[in-house]
Amino acid sequence: MSPTGSIVEKDFFVFVDPEEWLIQHQIGLVGSFVAAPEPGAQTMMFLPNPEFKTFITPFQSNMVRNYIAEYNLEMSRIYNFPQYPCRLQSLFLFESIDEAIKYRAHNEEHVSKRILKKCTTQGPFLYSTHDSSWIDFLRLGHGMDDATVKFIGAAYWSGELVKDHTLISMGKPWTREPIMETLLIGRVNFPDKSLTRDSCCLPQTA
Repeated sequence: MSPTGSIVEKDFFVFVDPEEWLIQHQIGLVGSFVAAPEPGAQTMMFLPNPEFKTFITPFQSNMVRNYIAEYNLEMSRIYNFPQYPCRLQSLFLFESIDEAIKYRAHNEEHVSKRILKKCTTQGPFLYSTHDSSWIDFLRLGHGMDDATVKFIGAAYWSGELVKDHTLISMGKPWTREPIMETLLIGRVNFPDKSLTRDSCCLPQTA
């Protein structure tokens, strides 16, 4: 699977928090999101410190786990899949409402205050689609050796699905149905700039 570049308008969907000031500005006022990274610019805000060997608490572990997952995926992309959009610079979208529904079912806490908005590309854009279930596995509170981390990075970027592989977490088999996320570099506009619950593309959960 290769990234797709186009100038033809295409619709996507995105979960947004209507109470967040940046969302209120970008959608409610400007009416668009833009991901336009500078070519050749550094993609990672923070780099691991190889000299750090001090004991950390479970609270610290939870704090850095998500970023470590992103760091490992970005290292895999840089060295093996540089043609793909960088996760740390992209817009995170869904190609269909069905994918958004699946995401909400597995991430209720994350999207509980969010609404799903439809957006449309404007101008040239580049995007690729991947199984976000790999991200869920990377963020689990378990240990992984370097070989596993490299395997997951290659599987994520090449478009493979978690359900087609045998994964082990804490000594037990782990699997999940695919939830396809889209990484997009470019501009998307929101035809409906309203941020009310009534403007959500999905029925509200109880």
